Amino acid sequence: MLFNGIVGHSRQLGLLRRLVEEGAFPQSSLFVGPEGVGKRTVARELLSTLCKGGFNVKEAGVEKPVTVDEVRDISSWLFTKPASGSGKAVIIDRADEMRGEAANALLKTLEEPPAYAYICLIGRNEESILPTIRSRCRVFRFGPLPDSSVAYIVEKMGFKADGKVIKLARGSVGNALKLLETPVADLIEEFTGLLKNSDRLKKVVSFSEKFGKLSREDALLFFDSLEVVVFERGGAPRWEELINRARYYLKFYGKPQSVMEWFLISAFGL
Repeated sequence: MLFNGIVGHSRQLGLLRRLVEEGAFPQSSLFVGPEGVGKRTVARELLSTLCKGGFNVKEAGVEKPVTVDEVRDISSWLFTKPASGSGKAVIIDRADEMRGEAANALLKTLEEPPAYAYICLIGRNEESILPTIRSRCRVFRFGPLPDSSVAYIVEKMGFKADGKVIKLARGSVGNALKLLETPVADLIEEFTGLLKNSDRLKKVVSFSEKFGKLSREDALLFFDSLEVVVFERGGAPRWEELINRARYYLKFYGKPQSVMEWFLISAFGL
């Protein structure tokens, strides 16, 4: 049965299953929602079923947003009739991060796709996708998974479902796995210790140096996780603003240690 091995998203999966059974699944679709909740996994199984085989399904944009040249290659491949199977499909991840040139090139394919083709776009932020692209896709919205589902999937994958990690993951299996493989969860615990310590000046230097060893991606995960802690404590506009600014600096190539030093100075008035 379609999606039999996928945990969570029962409402979305029920709708997708019904559309497939009725032969009414749209040629162009957009899956949006938090990172790491299984959108790409669902798309793979769905499109492999529609195309009668995974070998007719291509993926792009997994590691970084697709370029205009990649979009042109994808379009050329789609417009070549399948040698076997009932169709061709492409999954384009990070659709909300595409540059204008790539998005406009993709728009041409979305306007008149071949009758046998399916295009599934995946992204986190629906509003970051060009309205002209959104209007040509049926949008399917995915939410965070329950903590119990995240814990179940993590354990099924052979990892120990640490309670603190599951809470920080915010309903994302992807985040949970990253937290288990990086020192981010330990750094969060160390940071919350700084909040309680009035004599923190000596410790922030050591903390900043540890933070500086993180990749930019893991540094962003730290601030996402810190946001969970802030919300658990009732939220605070000042902290939320600092976290958002730190993420902005990191995304635009600020060095993790430099960003953390700014954050500590701003947060603690050092």
